[in-house]
Amino acid sequence: MNDQSDNRGLSGVFIGLGVLLVVLGTLFSVGQAAGFELGRFGWPFFVIVPGLVVFGVGLAASDPPGGRITLVGAAVTMVGLILLYQNAADHFESWAYAWALVFPTSTGLGRMAYGSLRGSKEMVATGGRMAAIGAALFVVGGFFFEFAIGIGGYGLGLGGYGWPLGLVIAGALLLAGGLLYRRK
Repeated sequence: MNDQSDNRGLSGVFIGLGVLLVVLGTLFSVGQAAGFELGRFGWPFFVIVPGLVVFGVGLAASDPPGGRITLVGAAVTMVGLILLYQNAADHFESWAYAWALVFPTSTGLGRMAYGSLRGSKEMVATGGRMAAIGAALFVVGGFFFEFAIGIGGYGLGLGGYGWPLGLVIAGALLLAGGLLYRRK
């Protein structure tokens, strides 16, 4: 009986992959017919799709390897999504702060998904904290690199004053945090 359920699970994987390949092949054919340049815009999907497959395999696998595989799939998928944005917007300099979306944000989201499926409130909570820290790093990094320094051409027009201003702001935040911590 157990062998039969294993065979059904394996056949489900093959059916799912088969459907995925048929859908992708159809989309690529329609794109070719419409004159869409897959090589120019579609190459990040060669990172996104395997990431989603690894993510799904991780969610389906049992503990402990399932949790680890899920995190790898989440990180690879996030890298692909970042590359998709960067390629479409021609904004590759955003890697200066987009790394925070890969780790800890995507791995935190992966922990949350895996923990939710397994009923682990602790895993969901730690994943949520990781994702929140990563999102905060991304926002602060994006503000600093894009507006204070202007690496993407969106600076505040401060010219050479971006770096010093950023250092003063960071120092003031650290100083305020240290003083508040000392009072507790």
